[in-house]
Amino acid sequence: KSLSLLQKIQNYLPSVEMLIKNLSPNPANPVYLVEFCSTRLLLDCPLDFGPLLRCCPRHPLLVGEASHQPAAEAEGKAWPGDSARPDGLPFKTVEGVELLDAPPCVSMPFSTKHCPVVWSTVDAVLISSYHAILGIPYLTGCTDFAGRIFATEPSIEFGRQILEDLANSVDQLPHCGKLEDVVKRLREAGHPLADQAENWMPVFTAAQVQSAFDSVQRVSFNQRVQLLNDLLLTPVSSGFCIGGCNWLIESDFHRMAYMSASSQWTCHPLPMSWQALVGCDLLLFNGACLLPGQTPDRSVEDICSALVTVLSQGGSALFPCRPCGVLFDLLESISNHLDAKGMRRYPMYLVSARAKNSLSFADICGEWLSAERQKRLYTADVPFGHAEMLQQNQLQQFSSLGSDFGRQCSQPCIVFATDPCLRLGEAVHLAAAWGRDRANALFLTDPQFADVQTLAPFQPLAMPVHRFTMDMRMQPSQAADVLSLLRCGRLVMPEAYRRLDCHGGCPVSYSQYLSVMQFPLDSSDQLLELSPALARTVRPVRVGDRQLALLEGEVTMGRSGRRRLEPLSEAAKSSGSTGGAVGFGSGSELKPLLAAVESSQTAKPLLTGQLRPEELVRQLRARNFPGAKHELAEDGSWSIFLEVGHQEALITGSAGATHVYCDDEKIRLVVRESLLACLVLV
Repeated sequence: KSLSLLQKIQNYLPSVEMLIKNLSPNPANPVYLVEFCSTRLLLDCPLDFGPLLRCCPRHPLLVGEASHQPAAEAEGKAWPGDSARPDGLPFKTVEGVELLDAPPCVSMPFSTKHCPVVWSTVDAVLISSYHAILGIPYLTGCTDFAGRIFATEPSIEFGRQILEDLANSVDQLPHCGKLEDVVKRLREAGHPLADQAENWMPVFTAAQVQSAFDSVQRVSFNQRVQLLNDLLLTPVSSGFCIGGCNWLIESDFHRMAYMSASSQWTCHPLPMSWQALVGCDLLLFNGACLLPGQTPDRSVEDICSALVTVLSQGGSALFPCRPCGVLFDLLESISNHLDAKGMRRYPMYLVSARAKNSLSFADICGEWLSAERQKRLYTADVPFGHAEMLQQNQLQQFSSLGSDFGRQCSQPCIVFATDPCLRLGEAVHLAAAWGRDRANALFLTDPQFADVQTLAPFQPLAMPVHRFTMDMRMQPSQAADVLSLLRCGRLVMPEAYRRLDCHGGCPVSYSQYLSVMQFPLDSSDQLLELSPALARTVRPVRVGDRQLALLEGEVTMGRSGRRRLEPLSEAAKSSGSTGGAVGFGSGSELKPLLAAVESSQTAKPLLTGQLRPEELVRQLRARNFPGAKHELAEDGSWSIFLEVGHQEALITGSAGATHVYCDDEKIRLVVRESLLACLVLV
């Protein structure tokens, strides 16, 4: 008469679907908000350095006359340029380019004004690399986010060192006003930049960075972390950088994966592990290179070749870079190439406030490095070549362009200095000082800061600029091969990837900035808890060769947040609208009962209870078997021997089975009656 309980459950449960929102306009700096199984996850939290590129370069030292040495006096000037505009706007014209005369500032890739996110509802943040962790201080310090943050230890440490290096560069600058005042003047003047400037934020201090990163939870590769609603998170190696990872996100019935920047190039990190991602219901992919053609191996060869030419002509080379990442490979590759060319006499300098910490930490990251690097640790050696270079004084470290650097630096030389954006750090001073000499050269390797805007304040620039980007992400052809192996049910990637043709034959959807994509998942399977009270009412029956369990109940919400099957309430019994019978099959699969179950004529009875040999002997003696007795074995099994005239019977039992061996039909019927008397018939 009534619908089955299974139908009631399917009507009660909402359809399972996944929501993905693309929060970043730049596919090279991805940020996604994912809602999966009632859990909201933020995938990556990088920084946007676009506002910093709009500002004047700043360094506390005056630019010397084509010299690597700092000037004797430091007047604390910002950057040489024309005076402020007559309309009062905070701009300076530097070689015809308008730059903001504002304190250094950054922003998140997404605008909090145009892309509202209720941060208090975000349950967790998953970080894929140290590039993607730089926005954490702004997330924890400027929003009401109170969830958990997961990242590998190298991502935390290298991200911390990058931000502390940035904060150190700002701390050395003289006071240059407040960002709020600059934004106010832009807004009052109705400048088009005012809307963007509303979301700009000053560079955090080192203490604020330390406080924010202390709340990040460290995870290891292949470590399974349980989140709300039994959601399991597993980071697996991406091969992109030390500690770089992709994320596998699993519920009870569905699997999705987030594949961020990934690499197959042979370098120092642990190789990419893709086997765990095979067969996902949905794969969110953002791991391909947007500038195909210039491979890292080719870039290293071109860098070494151009470097030999510069040094041979008596010039020096400047590499604006961060104190980690591809720097480790560049140091070794350049050193080996100079040795092969007999040019070891040219020194290399690393100028960064956190360079020493970064190199030291890299030497103890054995478990995060490739097998070849790990072998060096087993032989009491260091995994990277920069340790030997430091011992032999071929590489020297300096925290800043101070007196020690001025005294010890000899040209021609190679200098690695922060920061690649050429707005803060020691590279600003050196780029302006050396840029007037054609013999010197500037090498731009960071794919994020290799465009015309980066060099605009330094024009006209006499020294040549070599753009050899070191983008470690997969080429489109490599990405297509990997995706074809993963065989995911649905592939989601940025709109910018449409022209790359790297879907690998998977069904693909392209996400756009601020777009919300809904992906329904198969909801035929749902996990329901069976309450103990309802379990006690289960009636086992057998239909044909199938064994089922009869129960009657209703769906409620348990304390754990998971839906439960409970006994029918009095209101449900009286209304008669919730009842119905369902069965659990051999695989504990909830399914409607067959119509035959409702008829008592076809349902065979079942026996339940615990068979005790003492009780069986008592029942046999009561049925004219006075000689019946049982024997116990050491393993807990038992046996009963019966003898009537010339007929014999043997009954054996254990925890899992009971067997009766008998040739006489009369004795068999007596034994059957005795067994039935020991058990409960249902």
